[in-house]
Amino acid sequence: MADSTTLTEQFRDSETRYRRLFESAQDGILILDAETGAITDVNPYLAKLLDYPSKQLIGRTIWDIGLYKDVEASKQAFQELKTLGYVAYENLPLRTREGPTISVEVVGNVYLVNGHRVIQCNIRDTRIRKNAEKSEQRLVQAQKMEAIGQLAGGLAHDFNNLLGVILGYCEILEGEVLSAPVRNMIGEIHNAGTSAKTLTQRLLAFSRRQVMEPVSLHLNLSVERMGTMLNRLIGEDIELVSDLAADLGTIKADPGQVEQLLMNLSINARDAMPSGGRITVRTSNLEIDETYARQHPASPEPGRYVLLSVSDTGIGMDADTQAHIFEPFFSTKPVGMGTGLGLSTVFGIVRQSGGTISVYSEPGAGATFRIYLPRCDEAVTQTPSNAPKEVRGGTETILLVDDAAPLRGLMRRLLEDSGYRVLDSGDPEEALRIAVEFMEPLPLMITDVIMPGFSGSVLAERLASVRPETKVLFASGYSDHALQQRGVRGEDYALLEKPFSRDQLLRKVRLLLDSPVHAPADSVTPKVPQRI
Repeated sequence: MADSTTLTEQFRDSETRYRRLFESAQDGILILDAETGAITDVNPYLAKLLDYPSKQLIGRTIWDIGLYKDVEASKQAFQELKTLGYVAYENLPLRTREGPTISVEVVGNVYLVNGHRVIQCNIRDTRIRKNAEKSEQRLVQAQKMEAIGQLAGGLAHDFNNLLGVILGYCEILEGEVLSAPVRNMIGEIHNAGTSAKTLTQRLLAFSRRQVMEPVSLHLNLSVERMGTMLNRLIGEDIELVSDLAADLGTIKADPGQVEQLLMNLSINARDAMPSGGRITVRTSNLEIDETYARQHPASPEPGRYVLLSVSDTGIGMDADTQAHIFEPFFSTKPVGMGTGLGLSTVFGIVRQSGGTISVYSEPGAGATFRIYLPRCDEAVTQTPSNAPKEVRGGTETILLVDDAAPLRGLMRRLLEDSGYRVLDSGDPEEALRIAVEFMEPLPLMITDVIMPGFSGSVLAERLASVRPETKVLFASGYSDHALQQRGVRGEDYALLEKPFSRDQLLRKVRLLLDSPVHAPADSVTPKVPQRI
């Protein structure tokens, strides 16, 4: 009697455990009668997935309720399962109650229960696996793009130092009395250097190391302002259509970079439509919640966005091309027909502006680029006048620090030719020593950002402790973001993007020298320079 009671309890425990697993499983489980194909049990996960109450499924066959898209194929699969005892299917279309189909994986087994043949089908929603694979692919792609960006940014920054020397001395020589043939040769060198400067700026944009001047702006105004230029760019055989949201929010971005982004996307669309077509530019507000972001791995993080989309009716792209389009120097155009930097520049601008970009395309069906930029809800910034400022020199003393000796020599000559007194060094530690030992006023230091020993931002911090009156001008092709985060006397420093012209250097120097001095908040009286 005791043994019988123990067996009964064990059977009940086993049944309880099975039922708990059956009902809590995160895969669909369907139990069928192997003779009739009738559904005898269905777990809650599958009922929810198909949007059917369990009682509407039990007792009916899978083809009676239209569970599978193809009824005849379902009956054949059922017979195959009965014969083989095991089947597995990938990407099987499973129809929900409302009609949409879900791609699933199905594994079916036949087994005996009390001498009666039963079929158990384990059903997995492949969207979960595919979303996980997409997330992994996005992570790998992001890591690859970051590595390429670091390489491109480093090369572009070093190349800018060389270009600065080439363009700078071209400017000086063009001011000399020279024969026509020599002047023409110098002009060709200058033109080639300017083209190289444009390429390096694109590389810096891709690698998110381009100097930005972000303001609060209305994207619709940028699109409207670019309309005439874009129409000239794309040609008469392509129609440009705008669909702009009237209540569009503001974004924080560099106006020049936004215009460059629109231009590059339009050129890319134009090149995809050699026989003409239509480009559609749309703007809208978009709010992404946790649920949407979880179900759509390609979407940005939850938040409030301004969405810019640029669509074309061109030749489209296959999946392999889409996987590489944002990489620098990747191009499907013939050799000599493009640099392969247009879309990589767009990618860099979007990322540097805090946004994300995605593309949808199929061969022969055109392409749509969607750009998600965070809303900032600030009043639109009034842009300053673009009228050229007067170029003036001065007599102040300037400390010049740059480890690139040729570029430092050029800058020294340009400053001294404009009347300034220049102290220079290629080593930040030596420059700090010069600043400490120099007993006369030192109103300005111009320094590179990345140097051996320690960086220009560290030099600025140390200089501020002994020369609180000295303003700082950083000369670099890198972004000012890292400098702003350090809080290096933010009101008394500025940025000069390499490579720069003589006028750009002199205007920036004069502007900074003429601006009011903002002493650090914790200093009551100027500190006396001491030997370090």
